[in-house]
Amino acid sequence: MNDEQQSEQEAAEDFRRQLQERSLQGGARPSLQDLRRWLDENPEFLAEISRVSWGSAPGRGLTPAQFKEELEAVPLPSPHDEPFTHSIVHMLSKQIEDACRELEIPLHSGVAYGSSSALDVRAAQYGVPLTDASVVSLSTGFITFCSSISRMLSLSLPHERDGDRLKVTFNPGLVLAKIESSADLRNYWERVIGDYAFGSGPLSGGHRPVPFPASFTRMQLLFSMERFSLAHEYGHHVAQHSKTAVIGVGGDTEAVGHEFEADLFALSLDRFIGMRDQQPNVFAASGAGAAFLLKYHDCIRRVGQILSTGEDTIHSDGVHPETSERIAAFDSLDDQLPDAQRCNLRELRNNCASIVDDVYCRLKPAYMAMYKNGLRRAQSASHCEIDLPRLLL
Repeated sequence: MNDEQQSEQEAAEDFRRQLQERSLQGGARPSLQDLRRWLDENPEFLAEISRVSWGSAPGRGLTPAQFKEELEAVPLPSPHDEPFTHSIVHMLSKQIEDACRELEIPLHSGVAYGSSSALDVRAAQYGVPLTDASVVSLSTGFITFCSSISRMLSLSLPHERDGDRLKVTFNPGLVLAKIESSADLRNYWERVIGDYAFGSGPLSGGHRPVPFPASFTRMQLLFSMERFSLAHEYGHHVAQHSKTAVIGVGGDTEAVGHEFEADLFALSLDRFIGMRDQQPNVFAASGAGAAFLLKYHDCIRRVGQILSTGEDTIHSDGVHPETSERIAAFDSLDDQLPDAQRCNLRELRNNCASIVDDVYCRLKPAYMAMYKNGLRRAQSASHCEIDLPRLLL
């Protein structure tokens, strides 16, 4: 990095700090000392998470001591960075930037990455004025959103051990049958969707650990969704979309095209990283993680519209394409996949989208009844003090 790029990177970090301060609105985020104190006071809680999630499976998950070491090893460029959420974005950004360098994809003057304290589900890229640098950020609400929905889907997928192999069923009919056979699981879907649509997600209790082997599915799905979302924002940076953005009336066709470009960049990069894991990430390879994330976010918007107006029609913002069009566009990259696996991976992606559609159709009457009984959508919260159990469980 030359002197000019270094200067622009520093300007980007300063710009990111200013955006954080605007989001905090005078509040303060927990410090590394606060987090370290919480970890020291709750060793049994962390040990229980590890035991339930991974059982006796060797080499899986982090011990409480390893978890603390990882958090303390991640630098915090801004005084407003919350250690846990920043460590997640740091890990994902490092994977994305390493892949870009290997593929000789230019990162221009670089990216100042991190997280904001906002509770709404938000991933964003900001061009830094007069530079070739960007700020890329995931909100705390986005990170908890991915955590919640990866937990919910992994608990709903039928898992079967076959010796050393794990068979996971993605057939929408069988998944729906499992959900409908359990009042507890069906209520879990209804509550999590309703919580995010009503306000800013589940903010108190009610979380459940995911036992092994479903915990392995959950982590693969979680990494794929988070990495796709952050890589999407990197895609805007790489293509320097913020330099060509225009304000239009009635929709911006150029901006819609930019969203498709960022999606395809993100899927390609997520696939490149995920397929080289020691245990290849099937959600990254197929694009199922991205499809599930987009469909679920669409579902939240529809339920939010019900709780606001009594109808579930959602309107385009003139910038982002329709969700079905975004997922259909993934087909254009399937020639990246091995011939022998292409059909199965495409089917997996479409099945994950169908699962959300099917569950939504079953739950929609419940949300319509809530509206008729007087429930209305709350104003979105903009700031929270991080609740670590909410992210870990």
